[in-house]
Amino acid sequence: MPDLAPDEQAPDLRAGTVTRVVQQKRDGARVSVFIDEQFAFGLALDLAVEAGLRKGMALTVKAQEALLAKEQTHRARAAALNYLSYQARTAQEVRRKLRTKDFADDVVEDAVAHLETYGYLDDEAYARAYARGRFAGRGYGPQRLRMELRKRGVASETIETVLDELEEAEDVGATAERHARKRWQALARETDPRKRMKKTIDFLVRRGFAYGLAREVVDVLAREEEDFDAAASEE
Repeated sequence: MPDLAPDEQAPDLRAGTVTRVVQQKRDGARVSVFIDEQFAFGLALDLAVEAGLRKGMALTVKAQEALLAKEQTHRARAAALNYLSYQARTAQEVRRKLRTKDFADDVVEDAVAHLETYGYLDDEAYARAYARGRFAGRGYGPQRLRMELRKRGVASETIETVLDELEEAEDVGATAERHARKRWQALARETDPRKRMKKTIDFLVRRGFAYGLAREVVDVLAREEEDFDAAASEE
């Protein structure tokens, strides 16, 4: 069982009669269920109420297994929601997180589907916000954004849709040029023009701009500097 306290792990289920249902001191949202005066398992209070658990109620092993299956579903959904409370995530990131807690695959998929149903998980909206935010805030180019979104488990089709929208709405070339100028100026002490150009191109490629665009932008900067130097020498 994932994330269970020591007294709630791997219960040895036996048919019997509920003798006590006690609210837990360390977590008031959970109860401890005793069968024939022996601790049987812990359960979310909501699930205990839903099941009508009470003293004198007979529980077969099958009934207990059904309750514990619901408990795992309840825990996985709560864990997923808590994970999302810190920041937006993709469906795949939620899956990875829940698997680290040893939830079964079907329980993980239920939690993901539950969150998607209520709009807490939306990979396309996530990818769109991520791409626009990183493009505007950090100057990431399309290739870097594509790589970052793939790492987060966004489907390729969704990534391409989002990047197409981004390139229609934003001037990627102008952004590349803006970053290139800053880098070009920072490398002003580089005496070898070819090395200066290569370092600036490599910088743009690392930020996610296509090599062809990077080369085109740097060629413009190099020509501008040549023209400026030529004009200065004529004065």
